[in-house]
Amino acid sequence: MPGSTMDHRDGSETQSEQAAQDIRRSPGHLMRRCQQIAVAIFLDEFRELALTPMQYAALRAIRARPGMDQRTLVDLIAIDRSTTGAILGALEERGLVSRLTPRHNQRIKQLFLTPLGEDIVLRSSGPAGRVEERMLAPLNADEAKLFLSLLGRLVDGNNEFSRAPVKLDDAAASDRTNRENDPKWGGS
Repeated sequence: MPGSTMDHRDGSETQSEQAAQDIRRSPGHLMRRCQQIAVAIFLDEFRELALTPMQYAALRAIRARPGMDQRTLVDLIAIDRSTTGAILGALEERGLVSRLTPRHNQRIKQLFLTPLGEDIVLRSSGPAGRVEERMLAPLNADEAKLFLSLLGRLVDGNNEFSRAPVKLDDAAASDRTNRENDPKWGGS
């Protein structure tokens, strides 16, 4: 019968096609594909600023909490220590971030945006908005709100399983509360 799972004599090719379709609709595969798409859209929109998603996240976090140490950055944006060092090294080399050792604790480096880093963050609002618009374009406003709410619940509910979990301190917990109350994220 054409169109059935038995189109081929032994049915194997059609069953393989069905298995491939099932894999393409599995949560893990769909999330990986969303990440690929998100990064591609981000790199396209941030082409002129020459930032990666993690560099942008680091700059935004440092701007929100100037003087934080590298460990706090690791905890806030969910990246491992070695990646953090590479990201900060690249940002420092471009003159966007400075890492200063405070007199009271020679073992840490405090993070600050330079004037150029501040300018880049301010200039990034347009590209960041376009990234969000393009990512959510296939959804209507209600679907986008629901999607973001459910995605946030998935991430928060599975945070502990991450190789680099977000560690919510008081400031991050406040950010989360703000997100939960923001209509854009499905809040009240």
